[in-house]
Amino acid sequence: MFTNKSVNAAISALLLSFSAHADMAFKHQSGLKLFQHYAQASCLATAFTEGEIYDQAVSALNGYREFGAMPLEAYDALIKPIQQWLQKDYATQAGKQNNLMKCIDFAESELVTKIYQGYAAELPDMSKKN
Repeated sequence: MFTNKSVNAAISALLLSFSAHADMAFKHQSGLKLFQHYAQASCLATAFTEGEIYDQAVSALNGYREFGAMPLEAYDALIKPIQQWLQKDYATQAGKQNNLMKCIDFAESELVTKIYQGYAAELPDMSKKN
């Protein structure tokens, strides 16, 4: 009925279809989610000022900004809050600061949502998206 070759071909095609869709997933996220991801990447680039994490964070934030529709002022409005958030005490049991946790929490914070909503309200087509 089915040969191993045809089953393998079908599975390969299915996997390629899923991976292509996954590669594009961030492009279909809401404006708010893109802004939150931008905030997280920007926070990481601020916390880790060199190396692989920094390079990837900068690449990510540029991508999120490219696919977002917010004015540049909205992204600039995150700079000071990021610096303030990174001053919070997120000490591990070993006594080290966990900047990754800080950036995840910052991106999901009400503060980031309020910044987004403040600028999105000024854009007629963005006020309908979250």
